[in-house]
Amino acid sequence: MIDYDGLLKKIPRVKKILDDGSNTNLYHYTKPEKLLSILESGTVRFSNALYLNDKEEVTYSYKLIVNLIDKMPELNSALFSKIKDYFYKKYKNIIDGDANFLNKYEYYTISFSTDNDNLTLWNNYSKAQTYTGYNIGFCKKDLIADMEKQGFHSVYGNIIYEKEKQITVLKLIFEKWNKQFEKTLQAKKTQKTTDKQQDILFELTDILSIISLFFKNPHFKDEKEYRIIFISHFNSGSYKQTKIFEKNGLFIPYIEYKFLKKTVSSINIGPTLDENIFYTSTCRMLANFGYEKKTINRSKIPLRY
Repeated sequence: MIDYDGLLKKIPRVKKILDDGSNTNLYHYTKPEKLLSILESGTVRFSNALYLNDKEEVTYSYKLIVNLIDKMPELNSALFSKIKDYFYKKYKNIIDGDANFLNKYEYYTISFSTDNDNLTLWNNYSKAQTYTGYNIGFCKKDLIADMEKQGFHSVYGNIIYEKEKQITVLKLIFEKWNKQFEKTLQAKKTQKTTDKQQDILFELTDILSIISLFFKNPHFKDEKEYRIIFISHFNSGSYKQTKIFEKNGLFIPYIEYKFLKKTVSSINIGPTLDENIFYTSTCRMLANFGYEKKTINRSKIPLRY
């Protein structure tokens, strides 16, 4: 298994941009029927990142990587021509629907927001005025610590929306591994240096593949998304067994994570006209599953008539 956290530690500025280490709450927005299922089973899903959004989001970072390489002639062409070719092919395979995009590693993600009362997200999980959305608040520190304990060695952080910051992150990565590669060229050519160059290529491909999952189009910035990503070895019995669910006609692989009740900090109810009955109904449901001591919040966003 690739040590992605170890790779990120090689570029502390990037690691800090993703997560500054503070302990905050993360909010997982969901529909009422999914909230019931989550609390009853005590599980949430890491879903395969490739199938969750439209093609533009999946390929957004790949285009950014390829275009930035073209704008940095100082990069070593022997290394970065291969990087450019790799991500261009990934982009084309996804756009063209080519099954060759399947790699030995798959990326599974679960999304949160750092905002517990977000109108944009409430609108995604509500239906008219009689159907409200919910979110589950998790203590970030406790949640990630428990995931690690259960073997979900994850990479996590805030989604980066600002294009200038995305380019800054990519440049830091490019320059770090370009410097390492240039250093090997100055050494005597041996099998050891050749192997080192290959390792640098693989590391750079890996770090760019994972960091690309933290870039989104600036138009989505109001979501204030935070992602936790688990990397699974495709078709390997030694890693978590995937399951499949259907959504809008797509068959989406996912991995279940059973969380501890102590990681849940609150349940939050979206805007609704009948907030009192929704509140008491939620309280009763939570008591049924042993969450009666958890904080329950109602949205402060007024509904328009």
